[in-house]
Amino acid sequence: MKFKKKISCIFISLLLLNCSQTNNKKLPTLPNKTDIEIYKEAVSFSSKGIHKKSVIEFYKLIENYPYSKLSSHAEIMAAYSLYENNEIKKVIIKLNSFIELNPANEYTEYAHYLLAMCYYIQISKEQRDPSVTIEALNSFKTILAKYPNGKYAKDSILKIQFIENKLALNELSIGVFYLNNNAPGAAIKRFKSIIVDYKNSNLIPETLYRLYEAFLMIGLETEAKKSQALLIYNFPNSKWKKLSIDLLNSNKDDEEKGIIVSIKDYVKTIFD
Repeated sequence: MKFKKKISCIFISLLLLNCSQTNNKKLPTLPNKTDIEIYKEAVSFSSKGIHKKSVIEFYKLIENYPYSKLSSHAEIMAAYSLYENNEIKKVIIKLNSFIELNPANEYTEYAHYLLAMCYYIQISKEQRDPSVTIEALNSFKTILAKYPNGKYAKDSILKIQFIENKLALNELSIGVFYLNNNAPGAAIKRFKSIIVDYKNSNLIPETLYRLYEAFLMIGLETEAKKSQALLIYNFPNSKWKKLSIDLLNSNKDDEEKGIIVSIKDYVKTIFD
């Protein structure tokens, strides 16, 4: 009997210990707010610029109400709050995941735009590494391809023009460096890429002038005149036109106009 009592005591002690440990654990609790209440609180934090707290609240909604109509909107708002908090890497990961899982969601268009902006705001002035700039360019082009009449199409066009100017400037700077270091062949390749890839850039007049310089340096006067003719015909008020005329010390614009008048034909005659 004594033995049975000992076993019984041990069993009760173990049971009480187990209950004590269970009570000390943090058991998952259901939220005491509805999805709408959590959403409103998250938006309130965001509007006040308290983005860390707004992210927490948006995630709380997503985790506790995954089937709520507000869930997908909360995901995008969480990404926006992270963006405003300058946590760009997290935003890029989140948006890529959202786009992949929700290709036809009502918020996917904005997800594409916010993703493009993540790359856009990282474009550096020095342009030493154009990889982020190219990512931004491709992202805005994706928006135009998928949503040509969408709400972000016009802004995407403006951003693309700006980015192409940045990339063209990068190529032009390298080309001019080669030109100044007596390497016209390498310079011509850089100038060619601007004419071919960024033909809408506002740097085309200077690029044509630099091509004119480069061809004269290696004794290709015919090709140099083609560059000058295109520059004179298409950009008659450009300072680069005057510089090209001064460089050759002659004013033959009327004679040269008939040689070539389009960038497309110019590329064919020189680079094909």
